[in-house]
Amino acid sequence: MLYKNGYIVTRNFTVERADVRVSKGIITDILPPGALSDSEGEFDLAGDVLAPGLVDMHIHGCMGVDFSSAPDTPSCLEIMSKYLHSRGVAAFAPAAMTMPYGELCRLMERYRTASQNPLSGAALAGVYLEGPFLSAKKCAAQPPEYIIPPDIAKLKELHRRSGENIRVACVAPEAEGAESFINEAAKLCRVSAAHTDASYEAGVRGIQAGITSATHLFNAMNDISRREPGCAAALLESDCFCELICDGVHIHPAVIRLTYRIIGAERLIIVSDGMAAMGLGNGCFRLGTQTVTVNGNEARLSCGSLAGSVTDIRTAFCKAVEFGIPPLDALRAVTLNPAKALGIDSTLGTIEVGKAARLTVMRAALLKKTSKKV
Repeated sequence: MLYKNGYIVTRNFTVERADVRVSKGIITDILPPGALSDSEGEFDLAGDVLAPGLVDMHIHGCMGVDFSSAPDTPSCLEIMSKYLHSRGVAAFAPAAMTMPYGELCRLMERYRTASQNPLSGAALAGVYLEGPFLSAKKCAAQPPEYIIPPDIAKLKELHRRSGENIRVACVAPEAEGAESFINEAAKLCRVSAAHTDASYEAGVRGIQAGITSATHLFNAMNDISRREPGCAAALLESDCFCELICDGVHIHPAVIRLTYRIIGAERLIIVSDGMAAMGLGNGCFRLGTQTVTVNGNEARLSCGSLAGSVTDIRTAFCKAVEFGIPPLDALRAVTLNPAKALGIDSTLGTIEVGKAARLTVMRAALLKKTSKKV
């Protein structure tokens, strides 16, 4: 297949005119316009832009299914895969909620079985283990009764049962034993600070121990104050990736712009943190073991706490641009950066010869749009 008569997003996240040839699902050639031909067929971009497929590294569910509670994991993941593919997503990491440890073990086993067969849309990128090693003080939509202290033996068992497919394990860095847990966990997968009541100092120690990312930065963690900067400040001044939920509900646009100014384009990751209602509208849905009510763009528990998002990652990318993030930097935040954070950037995240041809098409006007000053 030859993609021609348009632009591509280069590996350096610039937009240039080029043709791209794909064979057997792999990018084989990238050359100036008119330099290629292909007997397998052509796709006329008609002036649009060929971009890397999006990567949603933190999503719980969509279209009425929830990864953590669905009785049929293969069917759940197939439904998620089809919907996400329709939104330009190349790969996704389904996120596991806090739940009884035995149920988590069984969920990991079902994921391992499901992962042995390819999905029809977006590909699996491993498990995002959000619970159970969190802080009950900042549990948000994570059931506090199932939160447990960091336990490396339990993580290793979950990792084994998943077929060694856990890509990210979350932890509250202030928890007792967290530093040794982080040090050992980092040998298995990426470790992310999440649902944390940590002080700045505890956050720094966690980062030094091996934390490399922040789970939905600012949400389910202490606010930054002038005398108690908290874990968020430690994450911002580190080299960690920082996830943001850019749905216009979880974080004020000014905070999104400010975060971008602090961390730059190379550390920003936009996630959906999507739950079962994504793609459906108002109503009551499941998030792990809890019921969530959706009204408009907000998903909340009965206590009023936000419970994930109903904004898909392509829409979140567009909102980030509306909020003031330069378009190509916002695109990097939904492609290369999450691919790096998951450790799958050797095959996804950019348009390069030898990488998987999981691509999406975007309007040139969107990627050339002038953002408001940041």
